[in-house]
Amino acid sequence: MFEKEVCQYLGIPSIPLKEWDGTSPFTKAVAVLSLAFGKKAYGVARFEPTKESEPNIVKVFNSEPFVGIEKLFVVPEYMETSVEDADLDDESKKKAEELAHQGDEIINAGKHDDDKALENPPTPYYFDNITSDEEAIAFIAAYNKKNKTGGRVPKTHDTILMRLAVIYADQKKASGVE
Repeated sequence: MFEKEVCQYLGIPSIPLKEWDGTSPFTKAVAVLSLAFGKKAYGVARFEPTKESEPNIVKVFNSEPFVGIEKLFVVPEYMETSVEDADLDDESKKKAEELAHQGDEIINAGKHDDDKALENPPTPYYFDNITSDEEAIAFIAAYNKKNKTGGRVPKTHDTILMRLAVIYADQKKASGVE
């Protein structure tokens, strides 16, 4: 029935348990569809009562045509509500909390360390061996050539410092120094 595919398509850990009440609008729902010859398949539906009189199937996970909708399971809006408020079973809540935690870790990974490192560079030019704009321009040109980085070498003092800050942060990240 393509359960894995429908979950991946909607970005949910499992099929929701809450069945549609028959009237309220929803942006996403897992549809259980009736196919010819009594088979069943999953689909994705939406329902906007101001535009439609019945739910609209937007994706079917089977090549056969469907003949009807058997059930609709509304996908809760994870981003707008907390996981505790969502109408999910315990296992789905646990998976959703893990996903939310992983997302927060990815977003915040190294953010504070990089900010501190850039606030207090070892020298005004970020590297000990650079003491002037001319040396910085030569360093950036060599770095761009070595790393096959496109783009122009900056000419003004401020843009030189910004480019050096980016190179400095990239090298710290590449070396694993936090």
